[in-house]
Amino acid sequence: MWSYLLRRVLLAIPTLLVISLVTFALSRFSPADPVQIDYVENPAAYLAKARLLGLGQPEFYVSMRSLALPDTLHRILPLEDRAHLVALTEQTGNWTATSRFWAAVTAGLAPVLDSLSGQAFTTGATLRQTKDLRQIPALLDQLQRHAGTLRNPALKTMLEAGILAIRQHHATLSQHPQRWKLLVPAFHWNGLQNRYHQWLSGFLTGNPGNSVVTGNPLLVELRPRLLVTLLLNGLALTLAYLLGVPLGVFMARHYQQPADRWLRSALLFLYAMPVIWLGSLLVLLLSRQDTGLGLIDGLNAEPWLMSGKPFWCWVWDNLEKFVLPVLTLSLHALAILAMQMRSGILEVIQQDYIRTARAKGLSERLVFWRHAFRNGLFPVITIFASFFPAIFSGSLVVEYLFDFPGMGIKMEAAFANNDYAVLFAMVMFISALTIAGTLIADVLYAWADPRVRFGR
Repeated sequence: MWSYLLRRVLLAIPTLLVISLVTFALSRFSPADPVQIDYVENPAAYLAKARLLGLGQPEFYVSMRSLALPDTLHRILPLEDRAHLVALTEQTGNWTATSRFWAAVTAGLAPVLDSLSGQAFTTGATLRQTKDLRQIPALLDQLQRHAGTLRNPALKTMLEAGILAIRQHHATLSQHPQRWKLLVPAFHWNGLQNRYHQWLSGFLTGNPGNSVVTGNPLLVELRPRLLVTLLLNGLALTLAYLLGVPLGVFMARHYQQPADRWLRSALLFLYAMPVIWLGSLLVLLLSRQDTGLGLIDGLNAEPWLMSGKPFWCWVWDNLEKFVLPVLTLSLHALAILAMQMRSGILEVIQQDYIRTARAKGLSERLVFWRHAFRNGLFPVITIFASFFPAIFSGSLVVEYLFDFPGMGIKMEAAFANNDYAVLFAMVMFISALTIAGTLIADVLYAWADPRVRFGR
């Protein structure tokens, strides 16, 4: 058994690595700048946070780009300037001339742009932002005409000098294209000092990085809410199994009887209802004073850390707040479990050893619970591998619905604030849960049926 578990754990490692690669790649496609600080207004703060997030390092162990782009491209900050330089270089292939042209644009416009007004400012800002080299001459001509109307001699002189330098570098760039470099791929080895290595190492060492918004370590951000969500899911899953498994056996014992037909219709109805709709219905029926019974106050639980109480004391004081979220999740899961258990029992009772047990004169209760029950668990065990991650994902919606201080509210806030570090840390956690659930399911197979051998 232990050798089997070791093999499964070793097989899980490359699976998690692939998931981490996909997750990291998706996080890089975000169009938003994760720093979220205006570089023009506060360049020192921008650079400090960019270095903290590792934006000045290469993305991966190796990088492939065209020969026109340098291997030190990752060092250029802010990210907006990096993207601008790449867009300009892809038009000519001449990185050296492009970088000099961009330096001339920056040096020529940055000191005077805030002093301009009206059309002069608009033209200067457009020139600073455009990524099309073909528009540069026309914009320079417009800016030249606006410079002639300036009354401040010093400002006029600085602007005209900047325009002249930009024209010269633009002419050099236009006369010396190197477009052939755009067609030649170049591979660069970046070593271990790359963002993916640090990101993955952080997960393995228990330090998966910092929140983009708050700057706090992700463990500090997620651990309090993660404990609450795990407790919520654990209670819901336990309740679903405690009710769903006996209910499935009961339905199988009363196959095609009125109780079986009515319960099956009710469970199919529960299964078809979206979780958020089921939760809203429970709020109307059990929580509202005007439209329902008003028995349970299941909304607006106080966050654990804000209460200043030990965790279990906070749970006890907010026990009523757990009722509706746990009930919502467990009812939806109960429908699946009961139907799967019913199908498993109905399949098992067709076997020869069940007919033999009945021929010996055993009661139906003993036949079902002693002989059919363990083998009938196979469908329930099979769905356990993916059930906990699925109910975890559903709880994020339920927590948002009930304003429950778990991972759901945190996920919504992270999505609204482009805090992708938090979002993708949750993706990795759910992936690890899925693999752990599969491993537990394999162990439960051997418990349910001694004929299962790990060696095979």
